Amino acid sequence: MINVRTATMLAHYKQWVDQRLFESLASLPPDEVGKERQTLCKSIIGTLNHIYVIDCIWQAHLEHREHGYKTRLEVPHPELDDLRVAQLAMDEWFMSWSGQQTDESLNEPIEFVFVSGDRSVMTAGAMLMHVVNHASYHRGCVIQMYLEIPAKPPITDLPVFLKDAFPAYTTG
Repeated sequence: MINVRTATMLAHYKQWVDQRLFESLASLPPDEVGKERQTLCKSIIGTLNHIYVIDCIWQAHLEHREHGYKTRLEVPHPELDDLRVAQLAMDEWFMSWSGQQTDESLNEPIEFVFVSGDRSVMTAGAMLMHVVNHASYHRGCVIQMYLEIPAKPPITDLPVFLKDAFPAYTTG
C-alpha cells in the first residue's frame, strides 16, 4: 500500500521526467523520433504513444469508466508536439488526482477490464504505481534508442528528481 505522500511524489516525478524527456527529444533531428527501430513499439514516437495510451487506460480505470482502446499500441498522436501537449495534460491529471487522495482511497480496490477482456481488481495506489513503473520501463527503451542515434539522453533518475525538484520528500 502506498500513502498520499508517496503517490504525490510519484505523480510529480512522472511529470518532471516526461517534461525533461520531451524537451530533450525536441532537440533531436526531427526524423529520429519517427525512425523505425527494432523495438516493440517500432520507434520513439510509437513508444511514447504507448506510454500515453496506457496512462489513458489507467486513468479511465481510476475514474471507473470505459477507456475505448482496442489495443495498447495505438498512435493517437503521431506528431511529437501534439503528443507532448497530451502527455503533459495527462501528467497534470495524475498530479491533481494524487493530491485529492487519502491513504484510504489509495487502498480502495477497483474492478476493471484489461484490453484483452480479462477482468481484474487492483487498488488505486497499485494502479498509480503501475502507471509510473510502466512509463519508466518504456522510457528506458527510449533511452536505448538515443544511443542508436547517437545522442546523449536526459537524466531521468528518481534521486536526481528528488534532489533537484522535490527536495521536501527527502527531508521528511
